[in-house]
Amino acid sequence: MCKIPATMLLIAVSVFSCVSAPAPEPADAVSTTGVQPAPALATPGAKTAPAQPAAVSTAAQADTELDLLIGKARDSIDANHLAEGIKFYISALAKATKAGKRSRVDEISGTLAAIGTRLTVEPHESWLSPDGSQKTASSRSAARGEGLMPAVYLYESYGYVKSAVPDAFIRFEFITNEGSLNASVTTDAKGLANTSITAMTAPGKDAVVRAYPVFTAEGYSYAFKNVFRDFSFAAPPNLAVVAVLERTPAGESTNPRVLDAVASALKPLGVEVVPFNGVLASARFNAAFGGDVTALAALAGSVQAGYFALVSVEVAAPTRMEYGGKVYNIFIANAKATLRIVRADGTVVFAKPKDGIRGQGGTVQAAIDDCLVKVRDELTATMSAESATIRKAFSE
Repeated sequence: MCKIPATMLLIAVSVFSCVSAPAPEPADAVSTTGVQPAPALATPGAKTAPAQPAAVSTAAQADTELDLLIGKARDSIDANHLAEGIKFYISALAKATKAGKRSRVDEISGTLAAIGTRLTVEPHESWLSPDGSQKTASSRSAARGEGLMPAVYLYESYGYVKSAVPDAFIRFEFITNEGSLNASVTTDAKGLANTSITAMTAPGKDAVVRAYPVFTAEGYSYAFKNVFRDFSFAAPPNLAVVAVLERTPAGESTNPRVLDAVASALKPLGVEVVPFNGVLASARFNAAFGGDVTALAALAGSVQAGYFALVSVEVAAPTRMEYGGKVYNIFIANAKATLRIVRADGTVVFAKPKDGIRGQGGTVQAAIDDCLVKVRDELTATMSAESATIRKAFSE
């Protein structure tokens, strides 16, 4: 592949920041905002005239060492060993900084900046959609160490021609949200480096991980922070579908009385609510209640739900009250109800069963109706008492 002549590398471009590499940086390492001030060179004078030849000799020696390093850097780049060449430039930049040679520092910094304009960080194929756009991953999946993980290729590009850059460090860091990951990874022969996220501080919030190249030599590092690739991890939609399956001796209700009460109780807890208003098949509900992802998606339909608040209510056949051997014209109905909040991926974040809920009335239907009112009141009270827990479940 053709290379740009070394002289062209000295074109002035915007300066890239320099940061510490994976290893701790020495006290005199290149700083994050530029080179650190170096001691001024000795000024010849009458009293120091005898030392002047040594000072001149030292300065000349420093220039010779710099020329040697820069020559090696150019030779490496001409041989298509870009990472090696950059490392020689970093060594030269460190020596020039320590020697206080400002003009040489500016010269080498300009060369590195020019090299940076040829570097590109591109996403791995797994992050590309069919139309070529970059995908967005799930923050919740990433927090569990699952799903798409940041992976990039580092290339040196010349127009339509590019070549992989091996043996370079890629630094990965959170710029939105926080978490744990493998922060520094070396590119392989194909220029590929990937990291793994092991934890995320707030899985219920969006996150962005940035990847950029860092080159290290002799304890000094140079980061091309203007050459980066961001990976976005989206939190689940802050919207919950509420569905209730209400069974009584007469069968499954097509208009559950508990539905509106549960939806109203959820609204103050940091989530948007969409009550299910279709025909609720018991088989689909039971599968969704058990965390089946396909059943949950079918329940949501076109709604982009991140959560499901599912309530199962069962009212047993009422019985007439008997006391002291005497049967009264009062009917007693018993019910049990379970509230379960499930994520779209099927994981349960909250569950609360309530049993022994009792209602009564002068007729069978009156007893059932009263029992359902009691179920509604019990669920509302439970959600109020557990509001902090439920709110936290929606945010994690």
